[in-house]
Amino acid sequence: MNKNFILTVDDVFTKQECNNLINNFKEKLIKSNNNLNYNFCDIDIENFIYLNKLNNIIDLYVKKYPEINMTSSLWDLVNLRYKLFGKNKCFNIWHSEHSINYPYRVLSLQIYLSNHNCGTEFYFNKKTILSKIGRVSIFPAYFTHTHKGQVCPDGNERSIITGYISFFKKGLNDE
Repeated sequence: MNKNFILTVDDVFTKQECNNLINNFKEKLIKSNNNLNYNFCDIDIENFIYLNKLNNIIDLYVKKYPEINMTSSLWDLVNLRYKLFGKNKCFNIWHSEHSINYPYRVLSLQIYLSNHNCGTEFYFNKKTILSKIGRVSIFPAYFTHTHKGQVCPDGNERSIITGYISFFKKGLNDE
């Protein structure tokens, strides 16, 4: 059986919920000063109003890919960040989320808050997850799922929330 370990679920969030998230976090944006092509706002997970929805999607991932429970360490959703990409901007460098700076990351989570004729492109399987309002995608943080963002061909701003499911110890926090 060939598994790609990518779970994509549509309509997790309504258009109204996505608009509310955008409006709430847009006013809290921090201008990125390190050429990331986006401005951002970190989200307090403990107070994230839709945490139950995300936990339900993580549960779906575990049901589809029970191998995730064969790890020898505990893991959980530890980081959420709202990102606003300006017109004609995206994170278009091939990368994975697991690195020397972030060695605890196990899975990446993306919440697409806006529709676009573009999305997240994966290097190895040439799969693209299109940016669609309310869509959530979870995939491994490792080199096996090297990916990049695509530039919106319509030149529109793009809003997403990214998150990481990471190994943890009490007191450890992933940026």
